[in-house]
Amino acid sequence: MELFKLSAVKLAEGIARNEFSAVEVMQDVINRARFVQSKCNAFVTLDEEGARAGAQAADRVNKKERGPLHGVPFTVKDLLDTRNLRTTYGSRAFAEHIPTKDAAAVARIRASGAILIGKTTTSEFASQILTDSLLCGVTFNPWNSLYSPGGSSGGTGVAVSTGASPIGISTDGGGSARIPAAACGILGLKPTLGSVPHETWPYLFGTNSSVSINTRETIDLVKVFNNLIGPHVLDPWTRHKRASLLEPDFSKLRGYKILYLPNLGGNQADRVVSNRIKSLLKQFSALGASTETEGEDLTKFDPSIITRLITCNLAARFRELSKSQQEKLNPKLHSLLDSERFRPDGVLLQAESMARSRLYNRLEVLFQNYDLIVSATVTSKPPLAKPSDNPTVTINDEIEDLEKWWTHLGLVNLTGHPAISIPCGEFEDGLPIGLHVIGKWNGEQDLINFAAGIEELYNWNDKWPTMD
Repeated sequence: MELFKLSAVKLAEGIARNEFSAVEVMQDVINRARFVQSKCNAFVTLDEEGARAGAQAADRVNKKERGPLHGVPFTVKDLLDTRNLRTTYGSRAFAEHIPTKDAAAVARIRASGAILIGKTTTSEFASQILTDSLLCGVTFNPWNSLYSPGGSSGGTGVAVSTGASPIGISTDGGGSARIPAAACGILGLKPTLGSVPHETWPYLFGTNSSVSINTRETIDLVKVFNNLIGPHVLDPWTRHKRASLLEPDFSKLRGYKILYLPNLGGNQADRVVSNRIKSLLKQFSALGASTETEGEDLTKFDPSIITRLITCNLAARFRELSKSQQEKLNPKLHSLLDSERFRPDGVLLQAESMARSRLYNRLEVLFQNYDLIVSATVTSKPPLAKPSDNPTVTINDEIEDLEKWWTHLGLVNLTGHPAISIPCGEFEDGLPIGLHVIGKWNGEQDLINFAAGIEELYNWNDKWPTMD
């Protein structure tokens, strides 16, 4: 049996029924992870020794003391701290950094019984939405190694899509969990702001980032989400109770009104992507939901707000590093250290903060009339994996700047709404296509139910990259 192909829920159930042991699961997943690493470079650190020891300990735990994900392997994006395991933030400046404490989300999934197998690749401090760094090199798309898996959670996308881990804990500050989900053919959930603690993020009161989840199956998203949510004293946004999710049920969408925006954030999708989404939405009506299409971007969203916010955050963070750490940053980032070369207008930033508030209001007005907002996750095939000073994508036979591929996703990073990327088809060469859904605040259940409906029409779980 290829245990690495089983969902997290099925692995936990099989271990509980003694159909296989946590050690057997872990060894099969480690073997798979080694192969994936040799082909795609998805891991910064593959902790085989720690994972095996964790699995051995798991098999000795009394059944009455086991958590809901007991014995299930998981990975963590190397932007989140992991106790006693190297955490580099994708940077040579932290190449030997070993935290003494887990990030809250990591601690919570460990408490559920899951076992950490390794840290997945990211761009340096998540500074780009592709996945390459001077520390780790280039991460490749498992469906076609010429292409990028997206980023900045590219290693997570690769690991989950290939079975090197059924669960990936990632982050999303501008689409970083959803972009690799679309490019690698898996699910990527950015929860509502404050659902999952992100207490190690240094910008609590101007936040754009959420701890996010990548899995192949919707039921796994439910199980992981339910084990991560809840208040944490060091993250003020979490200081309210969140209800747990129920199992996916697309019948709950009967009577829902869906708004399809093919031009979200001013980014027009390639015709292959848009035709696939329109075809699925037409079929979706048979499940009892209605769809309206609006060619105008009703959010009136300026994507430069999110890109400027991300860049300013990076500059502030880099300027707090020691001189020796700054020298180890990618030279392309050094301009952010210079207050003369990079000196953003403070009034402009405050004006954009006001625009961010108005954007939240516009979305809330839309949600008075619609239940869900749908668009493409990314607008075309990914850019090439090989690093470039000016990466581009091809949209409707035209070469476009990379911003036209992803910046519309930053909408929900500005407003705090939940969003999910769902596999919905593939290009002619097999590269995946992702559909993007935005829900109301605390509306993750609707997103999960929608994913279950798409799965009725397109079963991505039967599709595995060959990595030839």
